[in-house]
Amino acid sequence: MRTLIFLFPFLLLLCWGCRKECRDADFGGAYQFVIPATLSPAKDTFRVGDTIHISSVFSDEVFERQTQEYYKLENWRFFPTTRLDKIDEVDSSFVQDGLADFEYIIPVQYEYEQFVDITSGIALLGEYLYQDGQYSLKFKLIPQQPGLYYFTQFAAQGIDDDQDFPGRCPRVPSDTNVELNEGEDNNIEFLSASPDPHYNDWILQRPQQRFYDNSSYCFYVVE
Repeated sequence: MRTLIFLFPFLLLLCWGCRKECRDADFGGAYQFVIPATLSPAKDTFRVGDTIHISSVFSDEVFERQTQEYYKLENWRFFPTTRLDKIDEVDSSFVQDGLADFEYIIPVQYEYEQFVDITSGIALLGEYLYQDGQYSLKFKLIPQQPGLYYFTQFAAQGIDDDQDFPGRCPRVPSDTNVELNEGEDNNIEFLSASPDPHYNDWILQRPQQRFYDNSSYCFYVVE
């Protein structure tokens, strides 16, 4: 009993510190984890039959923007997702399904496959391979038709946000941004060539939020 009485002030101080840390982390939004991806070669124009490599490999020590710290995310369900829109014409159905113009080659070790939605068309959806503290996903895209395309590689992690990690403050949600090609230009100027105001106007009004944070890339495919 005397031991408990002696330790109580220290336990109280520790709990107050935890509460203060979480109060300081109450940034009115969500944890913003950042994971990398690469589209290579980073060209502005490909030919039909070329091979485009998509790779996302990173440690389970993941950087978080709001706190500017790294957190250990073990077996985290990021739900990586790939979309391609053909943006050189306006589709009255609002479904600009560019993936239908591509062959995709996904190694067997990855749980990543085609998903079809009647409102948004084809996407690739699945999970990272997690081994020895590292996440990985690699696949290839081979264009079959010419056009102007808008590529996005993002994490639909909000689908399953009950996940926990060491140091997480309660009631603070989390989100994940994919940084494509280390935040390079990614041919954002090609959006102006689209006749669709969603691309030539709306995205360009807030390029960081609607293009770069959406891990986007534009390119042409020619014969």
